[in-house]
Amino acid sequence: MRSEDEPKAYSLISESLDEYFAPQVITFFRMQWPAGQIVACDLFGNILCYLAGTKLPNGRVSIHLFATSAGNRGKGIGTMVLNRFKQAALMEGFTSIQLEVKEHNTRAMEFYKRNGFVPVEFLESFYNDGSSGVRMVCDLNDRRSFSAQT
Repeated sequence: MRSEDEPKAYSLISESLDEYFAPQVITFFRMQWPAGQIVACDLFGNILCYLAGTKLPNGRVSIHLFATSAGNRGKGIGTMVLNRFKQAALMEGFTSIQLEVKEHNTRAMEFYKRNGFVPVEFLESFYNDGSSGVRMVCDLNDRRSFSAQT
């Protein structure tokens, strides 16, 4: 992801996610791990999907932000971006990915399950609005996690 993509990435997460994030969060994640910031764009440079990941201890990475524009969901773009993120993590020697998702966001949870994630922990009142979440983990050593279809 390029620095000039940041405003468009921020616009996408602001439209797609129901949590507030300061605009500087995009720069923060890009500076943390440039290879962990992935965008999918159309021919005109519009960002269709954005994923922000960071490195964690013990061979893990985390997905902090992941959004696909409403009109492009269900078309395989999110799966493509997620698989690219998995490849970047594997190439740097990481063995697992973790993320958190709101417990009522069943569409996202099913997407993650199809892509090799399993729920491992319930997170009571995890989000700013008081809603609970589910931590999910994907084992990158399990090659089946790369074969999801949308």
